[in-house]
Amino acid sequence: MPQDRQGPTPDSLPLLYGAMAAGVLLYAAVLVFVLRPGDASASALPLRIGWLVVAVGVTLLAGVIQQRVRASAPDDPSRMTNALVVWAAVEGQALLGLTGYFLTGDRLLLILPLVLFVYLFLRNPPAAFRARG
Repeated sequence: MPQDRQGPTPDSLPLLYGAMAAGVLLYAAVLVFVLRPGDASASALPLRIGWLVVAVGVTLLAGVIQQRVRASAPDDPSRMTNALVVWAAVEGQALLGLTGYFLTGDRLLLILPLVLFVYLFLRNPPAAFRARG
């Protein structure tokens, strides 16, 4: 019996968006309220620089992809892929920063990645990648 397997649909974008956001927020909550990494001894400077480089790259990537989406045809099937690439990159920078916080206890690596995460997620909502009809 053949199975009809379909990938994500435009209607599933808000669910995927929410799942990625929930994952980052849960990770942050576990770090802050359960693990309390304030006693960590690793040096924060290399992790701050690494996160900053990744954060700038992710922000530029999100802008480039948004420009592509705006210039693409309304029914371009790559819109979903573009959305997932942007959100995965945004999630990745946040997880990198939060892991830096876990390793160093540096609150800057907790706050800045979450602020950038929220900013980029609000700037790139599911509706921005839907086909214009």
